[in-house]
Amino acid sequence: MKALLGVLLLGLAGPLGSAQESAPGGLAIERSVKRTTLDWLGRRTEIQRKEILLVKGSSLAIIDLTFGERLIIRPDLKKVWKADPLAGTYAELGFDELAALRKTAFDEIRAAKARVPGTTDEKELESILEGFDQFAAAPQAELKVTGTQREVIVNGDRVRVSVQVNEQMKAPGWIEALASVGAFHPVVAEKLRGLGGLPTKGTMRYALFLDRIVEQFETTSLQPRDIADAEFELPKGLIRAPLKGLERVPEPQVPKPPVLKREAPSDKKGN
Repeated sequence: MKALLGVLLLGLAGPLGSAQESAPGGLAIERSVKRTTLDWLGRRTEIQRKEILLVKGSSLAIIDLTFGERLIIRPDLKKVWKADPLAGTYAELGFDELAALRKTAFDEIRAAKARVPGTTDEKELESILEGFDQFAAAPQAELKVTGTQREVIVNGDRVRVSVQVNEQMKAPGWIEALASVGAFHPVVAEKLRGLGGLPTKGTMRYALFLDRIVEQFETTSLQPRDIADAEFELPKGLIRAPLKGLERVPEPQVPKPPVLKREAPSDKKGN
């Protein structure tokens, strides 16, 4: 009987001991990416690169593995940083500040559109707004599931996301971090929460600051691991600089020259 109890206790000890082991505190995702960027004036740039996404809780860091540029989104601090270690600079925006600047930009486009009714300019301005999912009426989004393929479609014909997912892996912090800086319209973000797995290959369309992004990607490595908090902090020694096209540059404070007082001419005549 004692021997039997011993065997049972040993059998229980294994699973209990495993359950007490701490799971990795994050996920590292290496990807090959072809990214097309259109700014809000329609200017297009295209890059191909290898990058790593670090996800830990709600924090996200996207790091260019060639040049070291990194985008860090910290929902816990309500801040987003864009760092360029080679240039020695970084830009910083608070979530509220970013939302206000985006709203101002969209309001300016709407005002310009209202001044040119019935023209090709009106159609072009409307197309820019719709590229950011800024429609006259609230958009509708649909999630289509076919095996491991997922599509999120807006207003019946605008494919915002078309990806394959790994149903065994999840990293909700990735989508939540991007959504927190307005990358996706809220109705699109809600559908993305229902993907049921980690996107590993496909195409995503989203907005970043005032740029529209079309991203074709394929995951090359997927590794759950502990990620140091320092990965979601700014590298030391960088100088703050304005974010091109968005962050306002403070006016320089030029010291005023001293005011010289003129003395009234004397009535006295010299000898």
